[in-house]
Amino acid sequence: MQSALRLWIVLFILGAVFELSGFARAQESGACVRGKATAPIKLEVFSDFQCPACRAFYLQTMQSVFKDYADTGKVCVVYRSFPLETHAYAAKAARYGLAALRLGTQQWNRVADALFSQQDVWSENGDLEPVISKALTKADMDALRKQLQNAPSLDSAIYEDIKIGVARDVGSTPTFFITAGGKTESIAAALTYSALKGRFDALLSK
Repeated sequence: MQSALRLWIVLFILGAVFELSGFARAQESGACVRGKATAPIKLEVFSDFQCPACRAFYLQTMQSVFKDYADTGKVCVVYRSFPLETHAYAAKAARYGLAALRLGTQQWNRVADALFSQQDVWSENGDLEPVISKALTKADMDALRKQLQNAPSLDSAIYEDIKIGVARDVGSTPTFFITAGGKTESIAAALTYSALKGRFDALLSK
């Protein structure tokens, strides 16, 4: 359960910055990557870009959730980084994802789409730039590279997400939390869209 946390503890011992940046605090507050904070349902996903189950969940379930629930104001979707040490390039991909989010949610969505849809390509050797550069404009790619130069701040934000996940007993990816009406349900599985839709519709009908 704590394999991801152990990885980042090692990184911090080697010299990463322990202080929370403003961006890390924003991540901890649970900013939406799709949908609005005022939505009646909050879906918080702990994910690893190199995880095959996370890929299936994103492509087969979450893309429909984005369109049918987040973009219609019913669900706020939060994605948190939880790279596992068993995946050699997950931490690197997490940095790219967070760097993209610093540019904006549209850029995050494009990068997430690229990383998950082309997972079999970049996971062979960790060469993410060719995959991501096709998803972004040249201006956005240049801005992304500048963000990546601030590695300690990115690592700090990832570390905070992992700490939050460990505190909430996240032991595998994807694990997600559905919060509505003051109650939270945790699910450690890549649910199908129909299964997740049933849960959302039941909550929205109350």
